[in-house]
Amino acid sequence: MLPNHLEKILYHYILQKKEFLQFTKENFFETPNYPKIFTAAKGFIDKYNKVPTKEQIIEVIKIHGWGETINRDYIDTLYDINLEEYDPEWLDESSEAWVEFKNLDKSVENLVTYLKTTKVDAGNIKQVVETAKDIIVTGNNINFKFDEGLDFFNPESHKQPTLDTFSTGYDYLDQVLGGGWSTKALYVIAGENKVGKSIWLANLAAQSVKLGYNSAVISLEMRDRHVVKRLGANLLGITMSEYAKLAEDQDLIKKRLSTIGYDDLKIPGKLFIKEFPTSSASIKDCERWLLQMEQIKGIKFKTVFIDYINILMNWRNPNSENTYLKIKQIAEDMRAMGARNNWAIITVTQLNRSGFAASGSISLSSIAESSGLGHTVDWMGGIIQDELMYANQEYMLQTMLNRNEGYKNSRKKFSIDYSHMRILEDMNSQIILDTING
Repeated sequence: MLPNHLEKILYHYILQKKEFLQFTKENFFETPNYPKIFTAAKGFIDKYNKVPTKEQIIEVIKIHGWGETINRDYIDTLYDINLEEYDPEWLDESSEAWVEFKNLDKSVENLVTYLKTTKVDAGNIKQVVETAKDIIVTGNNINFKFDEGLDFFNPESHKQPTLDTFSTGYDYLDQVLGGGWSTKALYVIAGENKVGKSIWLANLAAQSVKLGYNSAVISLEMRDRHVVKRLGANLLGITMSEYAKLAEDQDLIKKRLSTIGYDDLKIPGKLFIKEFPTSSASIKDCERWLLQMEQIKGIKFKTVFIDYINILMNWRNPNSENTYLKIKQIAEDMRAMGARNNWAIITVTQLNRSGFAASGSISLSSIAESSGLGHTVDWMGGIIQDELMYANQEYMLQTMLNRNEGYKNSRKKFSIDYSHMRILEDMNSQIILDTING
């Protein structure tokens, strides 16, 4: 328990600092009557958007019916303080530490209560573990960088964030996306079984790295070493057939790695690959790993590639057989993860049988649980490759859904070098425009 005078200081300083106030609850205070007074003061701030004076707080306490137990003398003592007498840096550090500790303390209390009141058996143990993790993670998901949002009546708020986009490495995608990827957004590429969804994801990751963006690839289907092999064949110019043998020559690999980005005179981004067992990892597991990697490596990820959404575990309803609900909730959690951490999230999904061997275009009805995904994604593309296109080492990439820029149902031709798992845009072909919505 903090001494009374320290809680008094924290009470006044936190009321003035929205970044601390939003994470402070009345039961954090242990001095008698402070929880009630803090509740009254916070309610005043929420309603009038300003910190109440001593006289105002006295009136609010009377309105709540607490006047008999919290009299004027008590309020006089509480407000007998001048924050200007204290070092601002000390006030900041002390308040931040106190708020973080109190949130941790309360989340531990909630965890203990949950575990004591929940019957655990073989059928619900995974759900109990996920909920327990969530109690701690959610209770301590604190960001003191307060964001008030946009003021509509401020002209600056109306500037569109074109500078927030960054290149995908492919002109077609940059054009249909209005400049490229955006952080806090979710992108999905759909394709039939074995059409090359993972190859596309690896190529997008390779482009991101070459352009200097720190990236992560999370694989729930393919072994991490196999992902590295595909990325290496692409980025290091080693054929798939020779890769295992040449990778034994560590001096050669080191030399090839040093040339990545040289042609464009760019310092390549960092690239990390993480394998999770199929259907055993949730978005929360992915987010925990990504945040821990950022902290350990001292970097900030720009793009996160997840292979793939359908085989993630839905931590909210792990035992549900409702596939629509599963994909919808995973997509929502995936996009929210990107928004929380300023990441662009790119994943792939499976077509149903009606979309197999498509040669013209793909309809949304060909995408498993398309309605659940469609409401959440910022852009959805479809990979098209029939037998003739496979023989010619060609793909078509179709824009199926686009939240902001239109180009719905537009398509562009790409070529693939299977020996290096490298996809290139056909710069001699035009964008096919069936319909432009924009």
